[in-house]
Amino acid sequence: MSQRKFTNAKIVIFGGPGVGKTAFAVRYITKRFICDYDSDKEMMYTYKLSAAKDDITIEILDTTSKPSDDVMEKHIKWGEGFILIYSVIDKSSLEEAIKAQERIAKIKGTEVPAVLVGNKCDLLPSRDAVHDDAQDTAGTLDCPKFQISVAESSGGVLEVMEELLCQLKREFVKNVSASTPVLEKPKSKLYSMKRAFKKRINRSHSDTF
Repeated sequence: MSQRKFTNAKIVIFGGPGVGKTAFAVRYITKRFICDYDSDKEMMYTYKLSAAKDDITIEILDTTSKPSDDVMEKHIKWGEGFILIYSVIDKSSLEEAIKAQERIAKIKGTEVPAVLVGNKCDLLPSRDAVHDDAQDTAGTLDCPKFQISVAESSGGVLEVMEELLCQLKREFVKNVSASTPVLEKPKSKLYSMKRAFKKRINRSHSDTF
């Protein structure tokens, strides 16, 4: 029965250097913000979430800022849901996020659970040109979009993860439904009695000839 319950989620975080991938993962797991990380170091985090009805084991793969094509393909095939992070003050990081999304779509299709996250909103004094360009470009991606500040609070991080986990659960339920065989409706007792009576009559007719 455990195979019919949503108990595990494999999440991959992609993003360019300095966008806050590791800070996002650590903020979600520990609720603390640490700003100094090595963007060239790959990390795997495991977190157990106690939900209303189920306990979910969440595996979060924090990728390097520039993985090779082979490594990226391996990560995409492993992952079930994806977080694409860019910095709202860095146009090039948004382009990196878009490239990652296109690669995911090529390997897994366009309906894979994913979210696009613009980080570092706290560094924007106002809605400047860089911020507006990011919003316009982000609108072309077919996934929920967020703009948060990992540094300021864990609220935005929790909102992003809640959305992605909801997508993953919907995908899980859809796959379970598709793989569940349609069972033939059991015949009623009256139906069985009628069949037995009919067989008896046919047998008695054949015995008279």
